[in-house]
Amino acid sequence: MPAPVSTASALPARALLACSRAYCAAAPRSSDICSSLEEQWAKIVLVIKYLGSKRTLVPLLTKLVEASGASTGLDLFTGTTRVAQAMKTLGMHVTSLDSASYSKVFGDTWIALDGETANHSELVDAISHLNSLTPAAGYFTQSFCIDSRYFQPFNGERVDVVREKIASDYSGTWLEAPLLASLILAADRVDSTTGVQMAYLKNWSHRSKHKLELNDPVLLAGQGLAVQGDAL
Repeated sequence: MPAPVSTASALPARALLACSRAYCAAAPRSSDICSSLEEQWAKIVLVIKYLGSKRTLVPLLTKLVEASGASTGLDLFTGTTRVAQAMKTLGMHVTSLDSASYSKVFGDTWIALDGETANHSELVDAISHLNSLTPAAGYFTQSFCIDSRYFQPFNGERVDVVREKIASDYSGTWLEAPLLASLILAADRVDSTTGVQMAYLKNWSHRSKHKLELNDPVLLAGQGLAVQGDAL
């Protein structure tokens, strides 16, 4: 997922985007250069959206955990399970905990599920099937693409049909969590939002123009526990 940044840290990039536009206005014959400049700076402004990510701390936390000699780990307020995943790769038995539903999906996928015993070919086949579905507009498209502009409608239609198929064909199976996790990450790659508040943009982001595609999630060896609830 994208690395963390505050709104303030995005301001220099926005200023550079404005400068590139001013340059283009002064040199209209350099249209190819202008297009490239604006596209690149827009990517910098929009690609990084999340506050509170521990991505940059993971190497240090991993060293501390290794030095402790612990064989079990607990990641409270786990969020995207980034730290819990790092502990699991060390061979620890890990428990992830968060009150958010998306976090439980991530925990079931990367913490609770044992990547060594999971039927990888079955997961790949399911993802291929979901990617091949014919898009169809539904609640998600209407609410998040038409009534608002979080996603472009053509991707909203893909979210609708994939989510419905997961609910109808994979609910209650071991595939449900990794398929939902793959859908969440796929949507994250093509949204048109900025900032931790996830406000949608006036103009479509560059990434929102790409087609939503589910990827095969890389599962981790070992079995853990994912809990949805209050840390207290």
